[in-house]
Amino acid sequence: MTTTPEAILRAELDSAERMIFHLKRSYSQAATLLPLSSQQVAKLTDDEIDRLDLYLSRFGKLQDFMTGKLFRALARASLEDIRQDVSLLDTLNRMEKFGIVEDQDAWLKARLLRNAFAHEYLTDNEAIAENINEAWALFPLLERTLRNAHRFYEQHIRRG
Repeated sequence: MTTTPEAILRAELDSAERMIFHLKRSYSQAATLLPLSSQQVAKLTDDEIDRLDLYLSRFGKLQDFMTGKLFRALARASLEDIRQDVSLLDTLNRMEKFGIVEDQDAWLKARLLRNAFAHEYLTDNEAIAENINEAWALFPLLERTLRNAHRFYEQHIRRG
């Protein structure tokens, strides 16, 4: 097993590609439901709830993977000293410097949504609709960021 920083990054990029492939499928399957109103939330069928849950789960997992693993692998493969990067803001600042993250505020919003979906059980239909619509609107952010990560890898890290 190869464990060079570049090989680890390549594996993380491959994992992110698989994750975004499945997220895109969920995104297209939920497309007919979105954007949602609070009135629509109250009338969702079990099948529709399952489609939205799958999208939200995959959204949260990819966002978490990118911030927790992919971004750190990018920094390591760039031979950056990441010992000082102890917070999400530190990591996002570095990724913004690399041109990978375009909008830190949107990434922080995505992180808050991920936390809300993972740790809160909302009962307010208006809040549910708002959060789902936000996660829907942030899908292109994940896609662009992954594309930027690939570009950075090709331009600055890839060897041979």
